Amino acid sequence: MKESEFTQIFAALEGVEDELEKVGSDQEKRQDCYEHLLELRKRMDRCVELWLRFEEKINEIQEKYDFFLPDELPDSFLQAFVKVLPDKEQKNMPPDRGVGESLLLQSDHEASIRSFRRGLGFLELAMMDEAIREFETVINQEPDILLAHLCLGVAYAERGMADEAMRELRLVQALTGDPQTNAIVHNALGNVYAHREQYDLALEEFSKVIELDSEFAVAKFNLGAINYNLKDYESSVLAFEEVKINFPRDWEVYFYLGKGYKKLGDEQQALANLLKASYLAPQEPHVAFELGVSYDTLGETRKALEYYYRAKRLYQLAEQEKDRS
Repeated sequence: MKESEFTQIFAALEGVEDELEKVGSDQEKRQDCYEHLLELRKRMDRCVELWLRFEEKINEIQEKYDFFLPDELPDSFLQAFVKVLPDKEQKNMPPDRGVGESLLLQSDHEASIRSFRRGLGFLELAMMDEAIREFETVINQEPDILLAHLCLGVAYAERGMADEAMRELRLVQALTGDPQTNAIVHNALGNVYAHREQYDLALEEFSKVIELDSEFAVAKFNLGAINYNLKDYESSVLAFEEVKINFPRDWEVYFYLGKGYKKLGDEQQALANLLKASYLAPQEPHVAFELGVSYDTLGETRKALEYYYRAKRLYQLAEQEKDRS
């Protein structure tokens, strides 16, 4: 794909965002924007497929003719890892926060660097099986690269492979004294416990993250979710309110705030947050359904029926899209 095509895609993406700001509550036009975004995503998915084919072909050529291409891992890839933690990707730390110096990739082996680079790419694309394969390759070749163990542990945790994740994460924890690295480890361990529904242990891990790095926003989000599951709705709401300050356009924050306020009996705040979530993510059927429930509770039957109908339609569209893919 030519660079001009990428430019067109991002220009179209900005155009859809501008259109969403203009259309207000017109659901038909919002649906058109939603479908346009799906088309753009499919075009970018095609780019991912081409990248994978390119990497495979490069590897075949190098193995066939017995040489390695120079492939120094750029700083941007190392920093990108910090943005790819479980549950709330793109929402953890500012882009200028790199990993600790003790974790930097130190290797003279081009094959290891190449595998590590591919692993980070797969991790960022949430392709966990592929990421695990690449990081395991790196560790088999270079077992002393701590960053590879950290990446592998995070990938295992996201994949739900709890025992494997624990093994890698505890190893990193034992070998580093870097606070930021330990914050990443505790966050990943928290996700392991959360997947196991061991919410008390998950709460301890996410709390440790905040102690180490008070700006680690993904951990604050996770604290909100864990407290909600523990039925500590007041703490849940407080955590999500903090996250909202840094991420005012994250529909999930408003969605969970709406549910939290509802549990606390504050129907007006619940409705206000759910409406904001619906404005930011009009295509989400769960939001529409919760709005139906909220209006139903407030005795506004006509609006409740409207949102129930909308939720049903969005669920149907989601199923149709799943069948097409």
